[in-house]
Amino acid sequence: MRYLLFPCLLLLTGACGDNLYDTDFEAGEDFTDSNVRVLSIDTLTVEMSTIKFDSLITSGATRILVGQYMDTVFGKTTASSYFELLPDSYNVDNNGVYDSISLFLGYDQYYYNDTLRTSSIHVKRLTSRVKPVDGDSFYNTQSIAHETESLGQLSFIPRPLGGTDSVEIELNDDFGRELFERIQQKNITTNDQLREYFKGFTLQPGDHDNGAVVGYTTSPDQSFLRVYYSTHETEEPTVQHLDFAITTESSPPTFFNRIAAEDSETPFHALTDKKVVLPSTETGHRTYIQSGTGITTRIRFPSVKTLYDIEGTGTVLNATLKIKPTNWYYDKNLPLKDTLNLYLVDQNNDITEQLTNMDPSTPLALKAVLNRENQEFGKLYFEVPLGTYIERLFTATREDRSALVLLPSEYSSTVDRMVLNGENNADYRATLEVTYAVYDEDDD
Repeated sequence: MRYLLFPCLLLLTGACGDNLYDTDFEAGEDFTDSNVRVLSIDTLTVEMSTIKFDSLITSGATRILVGQYMDTVFGKTTASSYFELLPDSYNVDNNGVYDSISLFLGYDQYYYNDTLRTSSIHVKRLTSRVKPVDGDSFYNTQSIAHETESLGQLSFIPRPLGGTDSVEIELNDDFGRELFERIQQKNITTNDQLREYFKGFTLQPGDHDNGAVVGYTTSPDQSFLRVYYSTHETEEPTVQHLDFAITTESSPPTFFNRIAAEDSETPFHALTDKKVVLPSTETGHRTYIQSGTGITTRIRFPSVKTLYDIEGTGTVLNATLKIKPTNWYYDKNLPLKDTLNLYLVDQNNDITEQLTNMDPSTPLALKAVLNRENQEFGKLYFEVPLGTYIERLFTATREDRSALVLLPSEYSSTVDRMVLNGENNADYRATLEVTYAVYDEDDD
């Protein structure tokens, strides 16, 4: 076996360039000893649509998400969090006197939308345990019963990238004092006893907030519940504290985020099941992606087999899908991701695998990469490397009913969103560009 090297002999469309043969294709002697034509084809059918996964597991995250903003495309986007808190120890000074109680949340530098607007966090006490009803996971659509009144709340301008490292929310002293005294008086000495009295918190945005969804770490040295108390062994009181950490490594899980986008006027209300497919032709020739809510873009290539109509024996050397983010649907507050991960789904839209370069020695995940080279001229588009996948569709001995989906990184713990041009969009249609080599043609 040896690598094929040959000049560009014939192009149906496009031009011969330095990157035309960006491929790991290996050719045998039958190929290299033949007359070869190289065809650049951009007329294969692309079918784009929007689907919505029924639910996403959010209990594996290490990021607290809280916030809300109004989105003209996706509707009111809301993130709230539910978690249990436990102390390292149940020992406090018998002569200690309760002072105050606060919840500290450390920024993890993630945010989405406008952080210059006021946001609010309402801390509410759970009335049920943080425990999955079925299975071992929590999902983005779930919630847990909680009290209506807040134990504490904070309205503030988020500073996730600077200023302060965390926010402090002062909580109700009646709650703090009773919690402290129950532990001090040995009425609570175990985690199970604490869970009976105090089941945890939910963090909720304000009903009318329209700012940003902000991420906070679950790291116990940055996010924690702190009870302050004083001891008086000397003339000057000594301030001490008892900390409660958010439990994230329990099994079953005791932490998750709820993420939702609600608006009956959006096209997504029709996506009631993951099997429902919303073609781009029914949504203004656009498709959609929104992390956290399960909305994503689904892509199929039903006409790949028509390459057999070209006379001669052929092989796919390379294939690139180009998709343009729709103008006016992204800005500095709603930025585009630089990369998207590529996954395959079956006919039921269940994820079956992540696309890789198929190299068994150094497998690497393939990614759609945002090409910003000519962004100032409005030529901004994702390049999706699909040579291996298109070759697989082309050579399949039976019908391949798989489809491609595009997912941002941290898909279940962010709310990043984007709108993409479909295959028939008048501005810039999504196009699959295939480099196809033909050899061993019949002589006239």
